[in-house]
Amino acid sequence: MNKTSFGTFFELGGRGAMESLCRTGLDYVIIDTEHGCFSEETTADLILAAEKGGLLPYVRIGDIRRPYVLRMLDIGARGLIVPNIRTLKQVQKLIDCAKFPPLGRRGYCPNRTTGWGADEWSRDVLAYMTECNRRCRLIPQCETADALEHIEEIAALPGVDGIFVGPCDLSIDLGIPLEFDNPLLLRAVERILKACRENHKESHIFAGNMTDAVKWAALGFDSVTYSLDASVFIQAYRELTDRFHAETGAGAET
Repeated sequence: MNKTSFGTFFELGGRGAMESLCRTGLDYVIIDTEHGCFSEETTADLILAAEKGGLLPYVRIGDIRRPYVLRMLDIGARGLIVPNIRTLKQVQKLIDCAKFPPLGRRGYCPNRTTGWGADEWSRDVLAYMTECNRRCRLIPQCETADALEHIEEIAALPGVDGIFVGPCDLSIDLGIPLEFDNPLLLRAVERILKACRENHKESHIFAGNMTDAVKWAALGFDSVTYSLDASVFIQAYRELTDRFHAETGAGAET
């Protein structure tokens, strides 16, 4: 049985927070530059911290313009999670920006991932481009009704490595906000999963709680991204606080 990979969104910021996550057994982390307050310099530092700790660093980008896509890859993102996809044309543009020929038209420049051209593995340019295309995953999100309508075509595109299901925004766009057990959403999720399987692409999905995480894994998703670090942090300390007060009677009326 293949293991379902398990990760989380990184929102808190700070190298210490990233280094802590590296000690949890997670498979990957998604540095969220769509919603998080991260500059490119900060993101580069977080990628380095994740790599050092053995955690695969993905980045969710908030802008699909070419310079931004290129910079995230050049500073070392091992995958791009791309939100708010609505058209096939958007995905084709992303492939052009993120993949080297023959898949796309990514601009070539020695960067930190190759020691600025000093590392042996990057000196054969054709081998370098092939390796970058393999290791830098391009994963559009399906979180809109428009993307769902074209999901079979999107998943079939050479250069798309997987699809990331965003059930929160997808449910909102389908008119059933956060109704994660609604048959309409479940049919949509199964359709996306089927498109991934038929095109031999990775299937990723977000889960806000462990019940949904286990459910998605049982359905056959390759990867489940669980919540976000800030929410887990709050929940853990809230549970500790509640337990302390319950076991010591602290705060109780006397």
